[in-house]
Amino acid sequence: MNIPETVYLHYLSALVDGDKETCRLIISKLLTEKHEAKSIYDNIIKKSMYRIGQLWEKCRLSVAEEHVASEITKEILSLINISTENKCKTGKSIVITCVQKEYHEIGPKLISDFFELKGWCSTFVGSNIPPKDFIKLLKEKKPDLVGISNNFYLNITRLLELVDLIKQQTPEQQIIIGGQGPNNCYLEMIDKYPDVHYLKTLDDIENFIVEKFPT
Repeated sequence: MNIPETVYLHYLSALVDGDKETCRLIISKLLTEKHEAKSIYDNIIKKSMYRIGQLWEKCRLSVAEEHVASEITKEILSLINISTENKCKTGKSIVITCVQKEYHEIGPKLISDFFELKGWCSTFVGSNIPPKDFIKLLKEKKPDLVGISNNFYLNITRLLELVDLIKQQTPEQQIIIGGQGPNNCYLEMIDKYPDVHYLKTLDDIENFIVEKFPT
């Protein structure tokens, strides 16, 4: 069931205005109407936050307004996540983090919630975690999969250093990378690592799960 463009525009307008209650009502109505969480992620959440970023870059939104939109979005993600009933049903687990020195958590949090939607146990570590602390957590959790978010190309070196560190400790660890940071040059470098995959969309992630972790 497709989500009408008018619903997205209504949601975006409320988000720009900082109208949390209207945003909640729109998402609650979509959930009541049995729209898939994936469709809401793609056609409302992801799309609106890209637009918020564009407005901020063009100085049409202040830093404060962008932060308000981000905080509302985090609450909306929690609202959608509460409706998810498949958590941990597959017995598979993933640990997700951001590259150090990155503070945008919405994208990787959405991915964490999406894995729970798919029946995985997901641990979202958050932003700006020291690599050594992250490695310690991986040793404790022993996840089937690690997810790393990298949104800024200036942090590509930190991304590669974290992948190196993970592979030194657990050479067979499956890793997925997301975000807008990697470009074609660095994607070639990522491709040289065994079991490391750059996945751009939710469809990419869904196909990856089916291929690598069939149930």
